[in-house]
Amino acid sequence: MSTITKLRSVLASGLFLASAAASQAEEGVLRIGTEGDAPLFSMADADGNVTGFDADIANGICAELKLKCKFVVQSFSTLVPSMDSDRFDVIISGLGITAERQKKIDYSIPYATTPLYFVVAKDSPIAGLKSLDEIVKALDGKSLGVVTGTTYARFIQKHVPGADLKTYDATTQQTADLAAGRLDAAFGDNPTWADFLATPDGAGFTRVNVKIMAMDDPASLGHGMGVGMRKGNAELKAKLDAALCKMVTEGKVKNASLHWFKDDYTIPCTK
Repeated sequence: MSTITKLRSVLASGLFLASAAASQAEEGVLRIGTEGDAPLFSMADADGNVTGFDADIANGICAELKLKCKFVVQSFSTLVPSMDSDRFDVIISGLGITAERQKKIDYSIPYATTPLYFVVAKDSPIAGLKSLDEIVKALDGKSLGVVTGTTYARFIQKHVPGADLKTYDATTQQTADLAAGRLDAAFGDNPTWADFLATPDGAGFTRVNVKIMAMDDPASLGHGMGVGMRKGNAELKAKLDAALCKMVTEGKVKNASLHWFKDDYTIPCTK
């Protein structure tokens, strides 16, 4: 065997052992898979330190369970298969609870969901409305913009059938038409509107103070975010559910979402 071949063999063995070590469970440690590249949710720096809403939820769970958090950062699309390979114990990464994912993994109770809002011109009569029923009536025959293919679009089609629905492939197209006065209203999530209203184009607009949450229509909007885990671990699920329920009840999830998003993303604990 040549020197180069030997060197390659040694390196390959070292990489294999390092990978295996990374996947081994450690006593007193909860290994958490997270994306690390989702602003405000999960942000990893060059040293691997993770901050954001997901990190706050993870650290809160570890505190409740008296465990040490160990974050494993990788791309979102690889989180579920990597957990199946035992690289980590749970996924905390803004993970939406979907029927498709439930075929592969188990979830904790839902603990948070991104709020949805209508946005209109500040001088619109819709701006001061206080309920969804009032908004639905006011939008009858009015143009309403929404991004196609989203849960938001399903919600609007179901609940605001009288509006003249305008659909867009991207949020930027939706906000451009709103800013240009080609829409009477638009519907989307809190981060979208926070960004838009902070721009010069958004200066003349306001968010209608009627918050729509996943639990208002789970069939259309889904069930919110949950902690993902491998199937069949009833003991871990029970512990996670209890920790999350306590965090929700004590306002810790609310405080974390207010800190990062300036809004309450909490789903009440019904456990």
